[in-house]
Amino acid sequence: LRQTSDIDKNDAEKIFEKIDSNSDHIIAIEELDGKIVGSTTLLIEPKFIHKGGLVGHIEDVVVDKNFQGQKIGEKIMKYLLEFAKKRGCYKTILDCTDEVKPFYEKLGFRHIANELRFDHI
Repeated sequence: LRQTSDIDKNDAEKIFEKIDSNSDHIIAIEELDGKIVGSTTLLIEPKFIHKGGLVGHIEDVVVDKNFQGQKIGEKIMKYLLEFAKKRGCYKTILDCTDEVKPFYEKLGFRHIANELRFDHI
């Protein structure tokens, strides 16, 4: 899980507007006392294989460091996994580091393949 970062409010609003215009880009949040303390992104990808099936991609599982250990990440993940299932995704995948792998395995994820990455910056 990642910790939250500071971002300028105007920049955040511009990013949110762009994301909000795409129905296959879903952000789930957890709010406590008017403050967002966790968020996770689900991207839904239509495939040419599997008869046009859909794949869910989980990204950016973030919980405020002051609220970690309170099952906020688990709650958001369970919500998005159910959301992906209802949208018709035949699988949901994510990339993670070894240190947080047990968190995702507890939710039912299995190690299937290795990630390779090409950095553009």
